[in-house]
Amino acid sequence: MPRNVRESGNPRFDWTSRRRLTALAFALAALTAGALSGPFTGTGEAGGHIDAPSSLLDPAADLTDVYAFTSPENADMVTLIANVRPFQVPGTAANALVDFPFATGARYEIHTDADGDGTPDTTYRWTFRDEDRRPFGLGPKVGPLPVTSLNDRSLGVRQKYTLEKVTAGGATETLLSDAIASPTHTGRALMPDYARLRTQAIRELPGGGRTLATHSADTFKADTQVFGLYTLGTRGPVPGWLPDAQPLSALNVNSIVLQVPKRDIALKGDPKRNPVVGVWASVSRPGADLNRSLSAQAPTFRQVSRHGNPHVAFALFGSTIGLATPGGPEDRLQARVPKDDRQDADFFAATLDPVPPHRIESAQGRKAPAAPRRDIQALFMKGIGKDKANGAAFGFDLNTHTMNADADAGRIVLAEELRLNLSTPVTAAPKRYGVVDGDLQGFPNGRRLNDNIDGPLIRMLEGEPAGPSAADLLPDPVVRLEPADAQATFPYLNLPHAGP
Repeated sequence: MPRNVRESGNPRFDWTSRRRLTALAFALAALTAGALSGPFTGTGEAGGHIDAPSSLLDPAADLTDVYAFTSPENADMVTLIANVRPFQVPGTAANALVDFPFATGARYEIHTDADGDGTPDTTYRWTFRDEDRRPFGLGPKVGPLPVTSLNDRSLGVRQKYTLEKVTAGGATETLLSDAIASPTHTGRALMPDYARLRTQAIRELPGGGRTLATHSADTFKADTQVFGLYTLGTRGPVPGWLPDAQPLSALNVNSIVLQVPKRDIALKGDPKRNPVVGVWASVSRPGADLNRSLSAQAPTFRQVSRHGNPHVAFALFGSTIGLATPGGPEDRLQARVPKDDRQDADFFAATLDPVPPHRIESAQGRKAPAAPRRDIQALFMKGIGKDKANGAAFGFDLNTHTMNADADAGRIVLAEELRLNLSTPVTAAPKRYGVVDGDLQGFPNGRRLNDNIDGPLIRMLEGEPAGPSAADLLPDPVVRLEPADAQATFPYLNLPHAGP
């Protein structure tokens, strides 16, 4: 994943230029209402960062994006990333008290499904706690002196976590205890070398691999002119001749990064015979079971957030905050496990007849592909394959669980997961639109940090790759101001944005 790639005349944004920062600030002021609020005043979504009404109530548990890709510097390793807590403003000397911790006591989990039954075969679980080292627990969390090490007393409150590996049978192995998360970047005055702090927070795992819990720049590469296509059927708010400056370019998230040997998540430990895995993340909050006595009752964890494929709400329902009904299919998706997806009638119907193509037809006269859309159901719930029952319109096998030699075909179910073929070679020339542009290593074969999701999904909803190209729906703007391309080595994520 090389940095500073220039594609189709659209330069990536250079954060070192004060002039460009000023230009972006003006662009953000003009475009934030459209990009974050969508076509309707008062709605709220950017890049799928708020997938359901319930997400608004618990930002620390709001999963924004999940990434899964072969590690570019080591083809025997796979990297899984889950981002949470969207829309974080950068820390500066003026707002040095800004703090965006992981939720304490909650379970942040990345799940992998090797046999296609819609349930986790391997789960990696992070549980965070606060270590308050301030005298009497009083005063600011950071300062007054600069923080140059995770052990500095100026870092008055540190977040520590336990990382566990849970297998399908329920066996739990503790991989790390009291590991330190890289803190919220509070600005260069108090954290003059955040890169050093992040490097100190990287932990090696027993048996191979490494992990990091950190603050980072938002990685989502949004195409703001596409949002209107999902919700209204028309482009907006950025015509092709205007700069496409998306607000996420200047905001931060929290990230959990995991790199492990492919054998650790492949069926029977054999990624060559069984190359396909499903991936998703979830966040669960502790609570209590009110149906029985509370005395000596261990916490009961309730799933409050889930994320696998990007843009599920956009692509299937054409919905966003303000268009979705609380308690509707978007909220229900957040609370259930993949194996139960096929039992939700609204969700199942939408995979066979998604809403956005009909809105585009009504608004622009472009005829929607005929239902049932087996290709879209395969995209989200089966993986891409060439057999007729699995979305034959794609015409090639890519990432269905049926490709696993040791999988039991009778146990494979329809389940929304981000599916990754571990055997797809790392390409030397990645294309940001992935599979629809002929790059089989890109989305929807897993998801890389530099993949652009908005355009490919619209094009697939309009019938690609079997039908005519829908690229004309997405004219290139004069310049794209997007997050910088990811790094080529672990942990890949860019450092969080911060001011003086």
